[in-house]
Amino acid sequence: DLSMKVTCIENQKKQRKEKSNYSNLFLMKYFIFCTLFINGLVFTSSAQCDPLKIVVLGSSTSYGTGASHQDSSYVGRYFRFLADSVNKDCVIYNLALSGYTSYQMQASGFIPPKNRMRHQPDTLRNITHALSLHPDAIIINFPSNDAGSNFSLQEQKDNYKRVTELADSAGIPYWITSTQPRNFTRDPLANQKKLLLTEMKTILMELYPESYIDFYEGIQSKNGNILPQYNCGDDIHLNDLGHQLLFTRLKKKGIHRLLCK
Repeated sequence: DLSMKVTCIENQKKQRKEKSNYSNLFLMKYFIFCTLFINGLVFTSSAQCDPLKIVVLGSSTSYGTGASHQDSSYVGRYFRFLADSVNKDCVIYNLALSGYTSYQMQASGFIPPKNRMRHQPDTLRNITHALSLHPDAIIINFPSNDAGSNFSLQEQKDNYKRVTELADSAGIPYWITSTQPRNFTRDPLANQKKLLLTEMKTILMELYPESYIDFYEGIQSKNGNILPQYNCGDDIHLNDLGHQLLFTRLKKKGIHRLLCK
């Protein structure tokens, strides 16, 4: 009888231990899942939605310059994420082109000031064409060419406001990225242009607090240059690691979740 009692007690202890281990394992898996879900890394079948259609307006960074391959650019990575995690039929219309400024995204028919006449709106890559595609959202990314052309803060601000007002009127949500650091190597106005970048970053953050995406902080050095680990080598564009960082910040904004509500 004593032997049976001891065996019974040992079995009870074993069962309690197994139950405790199972509970701990369940809690650990649940914690991991919640962490991934909150950060947008898990998109459950119940949260999936119809294919998203997103338009990108921008210049060389959005075009993919600096990345070793289009798939490694931040736009390419974002497209792959949407296709893999949201809906395989998601589409990104990338209207960005190297060298473009915020004038090129202006509506068809807009006439730039006389001293900006070479920056004419591109009717195939501007807000008018973007809206004609009936997108679910628009991403606007003009990192440094406006500052590179020494555009004033007011004209940059006006260019953004004209475009976003058209998107608002059409009921299309948009997200605005900040400026990005740039070295302006051998440019006698380098310090002045770097100041334009930081001041315009602040203006965009204040103008669009809900839709602002930071593509600046953590990429710049103390003097406003691109950190070496993110510099593709031309002192203007980001390498694969830099594009990966931009993609991470774009994904973290949770645009896919907001559009799928």
